[in-house]
Amino acid sequence: MKKTLHSQNDQFLLSSKGQLIGWGASDVKNLIANANRAKTESLNSKERITIRDAECIFAYEWLDTFVAQGVKEDVIKKLNSRIAHVRYHHVLMHSARGMPYWRHVANADQIDDPELAVTYGVAHLLAIGSFVNLKRCRMRSCQNFFIGRPDSKWCSKSCGSKYRVSQKRKRDRS
Repeated sequence: MKKTLHSQNDQFLLSSKGQLIGWGASDVKNLIANANRAKTESLNSKERITIRDAECIFAYEWLDTFVAQGVKEDVIKKLNSRIAHVRYHHVLMHSARGMPYWRHVANADQIDDPELAVTYGVAHLLAIGSFVNLKRCRMRSCQNFFIGRPDSKWCSKSCGSKYRVSQKRKRDRS
């Protein structure tokens, strides 16, 4: 039986026009898919792009930073500086045991551009440990991001198989 990595309490909430919007650890898959889309489709911010394309580019940039540099103090400072102006308010909620408690909820109406939205989401997913096993596929033609076991090298079985076949062909040629 698979054990879930995070509990329901690990989600964070946004408030927009009176509605509460939940975002949690399961959303890391969407963020990784967006980052991989930016790489696969060679999206860049110098061209005319849609808001969704911009979100994919920013997701790629953050994940690339995490894989290349790790989550160092300067990366945390960069995240904090970008989201520092977002205001929070308190919302009274019920816990699993039925007792009310306060939640800090960000005002999503202030998160008005794609870079800020992605940065805010990345910061919260980072805080709940969603990127612990973030990796980049070692297959040169792929290089997709994925969440895998500590010893994982490829994003899929097919990438691992292609890598092993190419290594065998190299050995056979020499």
